[in-house]
Amino acid sequence: MKKLKKTAALIIAAAMCVGMNAGTVAYAETLEDEGSSSADVTATYKSSETATVYSVDITWGSLEFTYTEAGAQTWDPSTHTYSEAEEGGWSYEKGSNILTITNHSNSAVAGSVKCETDETYAETITLSMDADNAVYEDSNHFSIVNSADPVTWVVYLLSDASDFALENPDGADYVEIPFELSGDPDEFEGTVTVGTVTVKLLSATGYVSISAFVASNYNSL
Repeated sequence: MKKLKKTAALIIAAAMCVGMNAGTVAYAETLEDEGSSSADVTATYKSSETATVYSVDITWGSLEFTYTEAGAQTWDPSTHTYSEAEEGGWSYEKGSNILTITNHSNSAVAGSVKCETDETYAETITLSMDADNAVYEDSNHFSIVNSADPVTWVVYLLSDASDFALENPDGADYVEIPFELSGDPDEFEGTVTVGTVTVKLLSATGYVSISAFVASNYNSL
């Protein structure tokens, strides 16, 4: 009776060993399928060609403007007097009207900037660019598309950042474009949206001047 129990135990142990997971050592009474194992070998080819990495910073000012009606006065409770009447016109905090585009890519990039006045206010307000005060590195890389006044469409080309890094590791080509509002609007309450500015980015690999880029990409701008 004891001998039978021992034999049964050995059979159960052998069955447990054969059913073990892959990667473990399996024991069996015979070597058939359990006597071989295989695995696929994979390979990846990496070209020596340098990959293009695009990284462009688009930094917006708040683009918040205030219109002051001519003749407006401010009460000073400490002196019980009004300030002198202010002249009418548009104002903004320093730097808040500027859009900055900086190219950190190892490829030239180009594109366009357009601004459009909302049709609700188009009869009394005009949103435009102060192109005379735009800041850019190379005059061959910046162009006014609509030469009429006001300027509402410009194109730019920003050089490969690796070219700048040769002289200045922290250097990168950039453009700064200021915006302005003009006109005498009808009275409105609160803060309203009077226009929109749109920036486009395109690859400019191989282009050295904005004129050549525009000639080939005008419809995309």
